[in-house]
Amino acid sequence: MCSEKKCPRCGAAIHAEASFCPYCAKPVNSRKQLMPARRMSRRMLYSILMIFAALIGLTSWWLYTRPRVYDNGTAEARYTMGGQTYQLCIAWDNSSFTPANRRFSRGETDFPYRYPSMLYINHVESDTHAQETFLRQVEHIEAAFVRADEALDISCTPPEPDASYLPNAAVITFVDYEVSQPGTWMAELAFTVYMKNGDIIRVHQEQVFETTPTCRYTSEDAPMNTIEELQALIDEVADTVDPLAEVYITLPPVVYDGKLSMESRGVNLTGSEDGQGNRTTFTGTIQLETEHNNISYFDGIDFIGSGDGVGISASSRLHMTDCRVAGWRTGALCYGTAWVNANECVFEDNGTGLHFNNTIGNNVSDSQYDSNIFRNNGTAVLLENTGTDISLSFNDSLFSGNGTDIDNRCGQELDLSGALFE
Repeated sequence: MCSEKKCPRCGAAIHAEASFCPYCAKPVNSRKQLMPARRMSRRMLYSILMIFAALIGLTSWWLYTRPRVYDNGTAEARYTMGGQTYQLCIAWDNSSFTPANRRFSRGETDFPYRYPSMLYINHVESDTHAQETFLRQVEHIEAAFVRADEALDISCTPPEPDASYLPNAAVITFVDYEVSQPGTWMAELAFTVYMKNGDIIRVHQEQVFETTPTCRYTSEDAPMNTIEELQALIDEVADTVDPLAEVYITLPPVVYDGKLSMESRGVNLTGSEDGQGNRTTFTGTIQLETEHNNISYFDGIDFIGSGDGVGISASSRLHMTDCRVAGWRTGALCYGTAWVNANECVFEDNGTGLHFNNTIGNNVSDSQYDSNIFRNNGTAVLLENTGTDISLSFNDSLFSGNGTDIDNRCGQELDLSGALFE
């Protein structure tokens, strides 16, 4: 049976879904009156548009003034502040306006090394250094290796300015590294500058480390009891060994009479001592005139003259440790593009102990002259020209009984705060 309903007009029974009553022909469903849509007033529309424009303006202002990160993944970044554009870059000291995106180092495996990396801040328009002005707006600066190969044990010191060492650099970090496996390995150094306004500026440098082969010789490998035998060995090494290899020769505790020449490549000489305390000794001049820019290391050797001549004459780089240089007109002479460094050495009874004579270029390998003894020399240290403005430090070095302790003719910057004078 179909469901029914009554007509609200005449009361007749009609189908439940019927829209009209078949008896009275009247509609049985109530109608809703539809209201026409109201149009938004111009005033309201204008207000909404103004609010929307203000929101856009506030968003743009916030995006413009919020802290920004400047990082393009290279050794250089540009930053504008106070109407000035600055260049921040990792660079070499002799080309401090040219970003150095990559640095190469060579060395032995399982040997610790240290070198400086510098951040420079320059005026772009004038190509002048601007670290003093810029650093006033800097909160702090960090340095870190953001990636490094597993064979590298590498770290760096907190970056700090050091006007006595490199006056044009904004900050310097010293990198300490050691390579555990032969090969070529890579790391990435990043300086991060945090500005007081919240901005962050970051520059990067890729650093490549190549290991060099190492050759070692003792008296069991080759005869070296006389100066002639030692000279023959050094000449053979120069002819047969890779020029980039590190060569170590451990010398017997003998006295070498006569001149020794290293003309084409440097080697590292390590002395020894017998049971009576006699050490490896040279009584003739050692001449270093190597073609390659490597460093020769002399360790634990005596250089004893008879009052005349030059003990060590170097036009290439030399580091001496625990050596004694005595009885020469000039104990150690540095000239040309060389650099001579000494630590824990004794210079005594010489006309001049250590002499920098018309050295050119900026080939400094170490500015520290620590724990030396300069005793009874006519002039302990003579600086005619060093070729650099880096400050030389003489921490824990003793000057005693010299006619002149330091003859600083070239006005070299010196740090003598840790030196001892008697």
